[in-house]
Amino acid sequence: MSEFSPGVRSEVGTLESVLVHEPGREFTSVVDPDAWGWDGLPRLKQAAKEHQKLVETLESHGVEVYELGETEQILAESLFVRDVGFVVEGGAVIGRMSDQIRDGEEHRLTSRLVEMDIPIYHTVHAGGRFEAGNLIWLDRETVAIGRSKTTNTEGIRQVRSVLDTYDIDITEVPIFGSTKSTGQTHLALVFNMVAPDLALLYPQAVPTEFREFLEDRGIEIIEVPTREQRNMVTSCIVVDEETVVISAGNPVTRSALQQRGFDVIDLDIREIRKARGGLKGLVIPLERA
Repeated sequence: MSEFSPGVRSEVGTLESVLVHEPGREFTSVVDPDAWGWDGLPRLKQAAKEHQKLVETLESHGVEVYELGETEQILAESLFVRDVGFVVEGGAVIGRMSDQIRDGEEHRLTSRLVEMDIPIYHTVHAGGRFEAGNLIWLDRETVAIGRSKTTNTEGIRQVRSVLDTYDIDITEVPIFGSTKSTGQTHLALVFNMVAPDLALLYPQAVPTEFREFLEDRGIEIIEVPTREQRNMVTSCIVVDEETVVISAGNPVTRSALQQRGFDVIDLDIREIRKARGGLKGLVIPLERA
């Protein structure tokens, strides 16, 4: 039997256990950052320090942290574990990466979850494309899924077949992209829930109908400015009802969260961010109260 009972149906509430992957030797396999859509070549030693600081922060708040373990040398983006799959009631859904350079991350995550006795409910296959960085829980019965190059209609259909089992509705959100978009944008880079009735949103990246949909549900919106969206501020981690971890260098969003009573923890991820990912992408929640 598993050491714990995996189950997630929220972006908020107390985070109890997660899966991460510290960047290792595979992170240095990239020689042409443009081919990977990266903003330069991150320094492995510094990126590992940034990642370790995140782990220490989570553990200091009582979160149990599990490691993915060693990956293949070519899987340079393995640190962004959340992109590859997500946990729901008692098991996991594994996506299918849109970019060929990430092929193989799905198998590695599957193997690790099986080792942890976490059932695999579904693996997106055939013509489906689905990256879990596009899935954001709005509440226990509703998720928003971003539709872009990284997640297509068939991928969403396959995920829907699993979530229907738990009476979880899906709201599809076309993503226009970030201010430096290559079409690879995840919803988590432009939208995130930080409380049951509060969200961070970069409104230029989504249809006005989605903002109206949130407001109709009584969700207050903190608008993220362009510069801070580029700093991946929406890709934050809610640790508990009072604590949010965000990337450093985002004073407008930080102040807005503090005004609403949050303890905001800034983490420097300048090296990790060169790989075009944020804090949220570094963590797969396994249990959240």
